[in-house]
Amino acid sequence: MMKRDQQSRSGWGGKRPGAGAPFGNMNAVKHGERSKRAFLPLDSNAEQLTPLVALRVRNLMMAGRFIELSRANCKVGTAAWRELMLLDGIMWQHTKRMMILERRQSKRSIDEAMINLRSARKDRREAEALLVAAKKQRRVTASKS
Repeated sequence: MMKRDQQSRSGWGGKRPGAGAPFGNMNAVKHGERSKRAFLPLDSNAEQLTPLVALRVRNLMMAGRFIELSRANCKVGTAAWRELMLLDGIMWQHTKRMMILERRQSKRSIDEAMINLRSARKDRREAEALLVAAKKQRRVTASKS
């Protein structure tokens, strides 16, 4: 799809003077964990890690730098302050992703437990039916004797 050089009829989108974020705006980096500046390579053993553990490891790596910067009492607008805000945003994105992964795992565990519960109830009903049939058979044989 080709981009047009004129503004759309609805008033949104398209190229126009002043469009986009102001120069120096770090939102795309701060909130985009796929950004080149946000990428934190892990060791060669990273393939063995689950996605949740990999996120935790990355957050711990960033936490060390975050603590260094926060102890330095950076002034607003300095490069150190911007890096601190960048780390804060990336760590929050990782934390949100970890919550999503944990929630999915919990839902899977609940679903599995519900399946096991249904199976156990079915087995119990079958066992109760066999017990009732055995008692009935015992009564029949006892009454014939």
